[in-house]
Amino acid sequence: MKKISILGSTGSIGAQALDVIRSHPGKFKIVGLACKTDSLEIRKQIKEFRPEIFSIAERDGEEGILKVATWPSAEMVVVAVVGIAGLLPTLEAIRAGKDIALATKEVLVLAGELVMNEVKKYKVNLIPVDSEHSAIFQSLKSGEKGEIRHVILTMGKGPIAKMPKDRLGKVTMKEVLNRPAWKMGTKITIDAATGMNKSFEVVEAKWLFGVSGRQIQIVVHPEYLCHSLIEFVDGSIIGEFGTPDMRRYIHYALFYPQREKGTTTSFVNLVGKAVSFEPTPFKKFPCLSLGFAALKAGGTMPAAMHGADATAVEAFSKGKVSFAEIFDLIKLAMETHRPIRNPSLKEILEVEKWARDFTQKVIN
Repeated sequence: MKKISILGSTGSIGAQALDVIRSHPGKFKIVGLACKTDSLEIRKQIKEFRPEIFSIAERDGEEGILKVATWPSAEMVVVAVVGIAGLLPTLEAIRAGKDIALATKEVLVLAGELVMNEVKKYKVNLIPVDSEHSAIFQSLKSGEKGEIRHVILTMGKGPIAKMPKDRLGKVTMKEVLNRPAWKMGTKITIDAATGMNKSFEVVEAKWLFGVSGRQIQIVVHPEYLCHSLIEFVDGSIIGEFGTPDMRRYIHYALFYPQREKGTTTSFVNLVGKAVSFEPTPFKKFPCLSLGFAALKAGGTMPAAMHGADATAVEAFSKGKVSFAEIFDLIKLAMETHRPIRNPSLKEILEVEKWARDFTQKVIN
């Protein structure tokens, strides 16, 4: 019986992780739960799963989530908290010898090198929960990292992607939230629409799979059936396919390194469906290029990129800037920032905050 702590248990990924655990009685024990606010949902979870420890951030502060992340009996920590709040708990869980099922992008976007060095040092497993990175992680079972020619991240094609370029400056929040497949929080939905989410995934892929920016590609895949691929040096292409369902990736991470029978979709759901790929629309969605630029600059540049995006996205959601201006704001912050090489965690967080504040001043 694997013992699990979940950080962000009342959010979308945390709740789906608990659904997967419910469907496999006797396989897991929840020993820790952490969430941001007190609610009926967390109280129901505590009553149902009877964890050894639980934490509510608005009551217990950062100390509470760190205790859950490092709880002695936990073997795996599911990191599904929103934003920067997941970074320090992830590092502390790794240092406490816990395997990590990672769903929080900021952990590797801001501090990928630092985190992966700790993973190696403490000899733990870090299993990605994001669909794209889980797809690549699983596809790597077919070869070694040194045999990778390209890591190919797929991106969907929703209503905004089908608009003419001159229409993008007038995109509304209602249009952004009208997604055809994955249902996500507001911030990540806006990032998906601008292409910033894919830029974050480029940075994540570099650290997760030990590849260079030149080895990472992005392709448009309108059908949302292929969730990323690897091209190996011999020309073979291996990918992961299935209807969009995050439970499949959560299931894989929770049971890793074994595969266990699941309840999600199978090949019958793909029969008769089209599968196509289209070139990356860098000119139409210039945010797609920023992840590559951040990797090339190195150091704290991904942190600056992230901080600027956080402020720009919030401003767009409040109607203070246009959809097209999100890119301009992030680009300006990145052009202004002088990256720090081999940064400490403190320096990373300081740069991220600087970029937020800088972008807010530009907007004001």
